[in-house]
Amino acid sequence: MKSPPRNTIELLVRLRWPFAAVVGLLFALTRLVEGFFFDSAMETPTGRAVDPIVWGVLAFAAIWIVLSWAIRQERERLSTEARMLEALRESNERLELLYEINQRVASSATLDEVLNYAITLPARLVDAVAATIVLTDEQGQPYTARVVGLDATALERARAAFGLWSTAKPQLNPVMLYPQHPCGWSACLIVPLIERGTQPIGWIEAFLKEGESARREIRQPLLATVASELAEAVINSRRRDRVVASGAAVERAISAERTRIARDLHDGVAQSLAFMRMRIDLWEDWLQQEPERLREEFVTFKANLRRQIEELRRAIFALRPIEIGQLGFAGALRRFITEFADQQDWDVEIDLTDVPPDLPPVLELAAFRFVQEALNNVAKHAQAQRVWVKLGVRDQGLIIHVRDDGVGFNPGVEPPSGHFGLRQMRERAAALDGQVTIISRPGDGTEVRVWLPLIYSTVTVV
Repeated sequence: MKSPPRNTIELLVRLRWPFAAVVGLLFALTRLVEGFFFDSAMETPTGRAVDPIVWGVLAFAAIWIVLSWAIRQERERLSTEARMLEALRESNERLELLYEINQRVASSATLDEVLNYAITLPARLVDAVAATIVLTDEQGQPYTARVVGLDATALERARAAFGLWSTAKPQLNPVMLYPQHPCGWSACLIVPLIERGTQPIGWIEAFLKEGESARREIRQPLLATVASELAEAVINSRRRDRVVASGAAVERAISAERTRIARDLHDGVAQSLAFMRMRIDLWEDWLQQEPERLREEFVTFKANLRRQIEELRRAIFALRPIEIGQLGFAGALRRFITEFADQQDWDVEIDLTDVPPDLPPVLELAAFRFVQEALNNVAKHAQAQRVWVKLGVRDQGLIIHVRDDGVGFNPGVEPPSGHFGLRQMRERAAALDGQVTIISRPGDGTEVRVWLPLIYSTVTVV
């Protein structure tokens, strides 16, 4: 026994033939009765037999056509509703997925957490049996950040099969599907990671096998949209990591600067004051026995005291906060140099016109420290009247020049007492993959040149 019809179209399909036959038969019988009793034109038996049949067939055909048209209209309506429901379902799925991505990204504290979640999406969206996420580093070189479904050897074979290489970018169209290859994969879907209005920061490789191709075609635009959201998340996560790294670098720099100032005060001011106190103990004997010697001692004492006061002022000046955030790097550096020169009564020339406007924060802080240390050395040892400071770009690096017209020294021999700042500058530059060059001659001033690479991977300012 057949089940009852579930909708209008099933009812029409079931009743189309019998309903048309019944209507045609009734129409033929009606025509036959009319002709038999009322129509005098149907004189012959043949006419009376054929005429009802003709009209019955015409009625049958008319009813069948009407019902068929109704069935077609109903099918089109149902098809339209099905398409609308599918589009609505896809839209809801897309919104739910985007909401899920935003929630997961917002709750992710690190880039690793974002990538660990992102690598699961190709399998969910396009039934990928394996996938990779490739990102570009600070130098623009691609590297594989995440892999799922493949080991290293299988990944290289799969990439080679599709003409992809981990060290080169593929052609990053919005979505690119590589054709089937006899390696066993049906296709490799390449989806670029592009935030709106930016350059690609990488791409997703989704390796596919035979399956629901229609479903994949529908979901490829969704995967592209998801990739855009992931690109934004990766960029924001990198920015957040840079801010955290810069903050940590600032804290390390502050700690190192405090250590340096404490060492300078201990080795300089504290020892000098202790020595001066010991000399004062001798003054009571000299006051009666050697007044002339005491007078000379006073002159030396005043000079030493003046130097220690200047040293304390430099230490206090170095403790002032760096105002890069408020003035920008060039503005903060110019203010520091000008105020330091005023304190030392120097004539100073400053040239910062070639400083790049987008220096990384860590490099800004490092350059600031090098200028600060170089000027401290000039104040301590050079006896200079004039100082020149210039920053610019050379050989893909930031070049710092600090020159004075002081007494100079011979860089080829052991640095004079107290020139430990030069050694510290060399150590700092080496930590940044940079270098320090000292140009000096006795009586002819000193020039300090510091070169720091603009392209670097990981640096720590100390």
